[in-house]
Amino acid sequence: MSLHYVLDGYNIIKQLPSQIGKKLKFSRNALLWFVEEKRPQGSRKNKVTIIFDGKEDVLPYKIDSSCEVIFTQNESADDKIKRIVEKSQNPKQVVVVTDDRELRFFVRRLGAKLMSVPEFISIKDKTQAPPPKEDKKIIPANIERAITEELKGIWLK
Repeated sequence: MSLHYVLDGYNIIKQLPSQIGKKLKFSRNALLWFVEEKRPQGSRKNKVTIIFDGKEDVLPYKIDSSCEVIFTQNESADDKIKRIVEKSQNPKQVVVVTDDRELRFFVRRLGAKLMSVPEFISIKDKTQAPPPKEDKKIIPANIERAITEELKGIWLK
């Protein structure tokens, strides 16, 4: 039977080494990339829901991902996570990833599994680079070789 991972989005982003000091927009995308590419949740059959505290300036947020992304409105991400676990037909199949102490106590009482943020990100992320930014310029291979040869001529005289 597959698991349902419920991620406390901003709680995780704040602890991703590659995202410290980055803008939230890029950090949210990096978290999605991390979950999609590194799959710390394990099997592709495991459902992943990422919960972010919502603000009007980030809604609506459209994303092409197998993860469900929820921006809460008029409630905290913690309250939304609590409701998801409460409404679950089988809380023992829910894994909540957070370091929020109050939230951890609450979901544990409901029978959900817990995973700390460091435990979750260390499964696959050994401070690997985040996905390339969309504004990154890509240099064709033939131009790269030409630049390399030119630099060799300058530096290896």
